[in-house]
Amino acid sequence: MLRNPIPKLVFLTAIVAIGGAYWLFQTTLLPRYAGTRAVLASRSELRLAMTVHHATGPITEESYAMSDIDGLSSSSYRAQSRNGVQITIAERPRRTIEDGPNVAYFFQQAVADGIWELTTKPPRGDTSTQYTIDVYQRTGDAHGSRRITFTDPHYWATTGGHQFHLVLSKNKPLPDLLNVSSTTLIEPRYQKLVDDFRSFGPESFREKIAAAQSRLKAHG
Repeated sequence: MLRNPIPKLVFLTAIVAIGGAYWLFQTTLLPRYAGTRAVLASRSELRLAMTVHHATGPITEESYAMSDIDGLSSSSYRAQSRNGVQITIAERPRRTIEDGPNVAYFFQQAVADGIWELTTKPPRGDTSTQYTIDVYQRTGDAHGSRRITFTDPHYWATTGGHQFHLVLSKNKPLPDLLNVSSTTLIEPRYQKLVDDFRSFGPESFREKIAAAQSRLKAHG
């Protein structure tokens, strides 16, 4: 009598399927899983700050600071009056995945507005107020930072400076030996970055900042 070959065939098919699944896990899924675990375990850090120095007026210095460290966002505002009174406002730290404003989103906006591209400018326009913006980013072992300083962002956004181009031609007789041309350097992104810092956070946070500023101005 011939034995039924079907159970043996099913057994062999199962062995092949298990072997194929194990091979797929080893060659494809396991490296992806390890890579995902490495990303989750790697340290990520974002830090942004804007310090505003006032040469005149009741407030001498303001400081906006935001950070996102391993997915935990924090933000604060500090101001000091000319008579030494200091007020600090700190928002409740929140996970980046929570709904509402977070530093990771703010960082993306600041990057789009040129925080890695803009450079320090010489004092122009209203020089009584100076802005210093700092940014630091770390992802795993890679990191970078930048600091820019400027005055009067409205001036740079609307008036700008002048860049002169000098062309010396030996083939032209005097007085046309030297040609001078200039271009106006209007850069609205300085104003955009300042506005980014000042508009960051929920309405309750901005209201507290406005109240602190009013208090310092009243007692400055």
